[in-house]
Amino acid sequence: MSAWIVSRDHLDLLLTAALAWDITPPGEADRTGRMLWKENLASVAYRYPRDRDGDRPGPIDFRDRHVGTYRFQPYPGPVDPEVVAAAAASLACQSCEHPDWTSSVACRWTMHLREQATARIAAYLDQHGSVDPKRQTRGEQGWYVVFDLHGQEQIRCGDGWSVPDRGVFTRAIGLRTPAVARP
Repeated sequence: MSAWIVSRDHLDLLLTAALAWDITPPGEADRTGRMLWKENLASVAYRYPRDRDGDRPGPIDFRDRHVGTYRFQPYPGPVDPEVVAAAAASLACQSCEHPDWTSSVACRWTMHLREQATARIAAYLDQHGSVDPKRQTRGEQGWYVVFDLHGQEQIRCGDGWSVPDRGVFTRAIGLRTPAVARP
C-alpha cells in the first residue's frame, strides 16, 4: 500500500469540522494538527525507510520539521460531512502504515471524526440535498458517480483524498440540488 504526507489544508479541513462539531476544543486545534501530522509522518517514514527529509511523497515543499509548525486556519463554507468523511478516511490510510498507529490517540481521533461525519450525512442531505456531479464546471472532477457491487449508484467526493483547494466546502454546497420537501 502507498502512503503520503497530507497537506496543511487537509488537516485544516478536518480540524474545521472537529471544531464545528465540538470534537476538539478551540484552544487545541494547533496541538491536534501537530499530533495528526506527526503520526502521518511516522507512517510515511516507516513505509518508505529509504526516503529522507524533503524526499517523502506528499507536498513538494514539505520538510519533517513542518510537523511542529502546524497552525490551524479554518476552512470557509458550511462543513460538509461527506467531504469530511472522505478526508478522514484518507488521513487514516496515509497514517496506518506504522505498527503503533492502531493504539495512537491520532487513530482514535481520526476514527471518531469519521464516525461523527458519517452520522451527520443523512441530516445534511435532508437539509441541503445531494450533490449533482453534472453541475460541476467543465473539467472539474471533485465529485463523481460510482456503482457499488449491487449496482447501486453512489456519489463520491474525490476532493477529500487530496483536498486540492480551500474552496471544497463552498464548491460542494454549490453542487447540491435543493432537498425535496417530504410530506
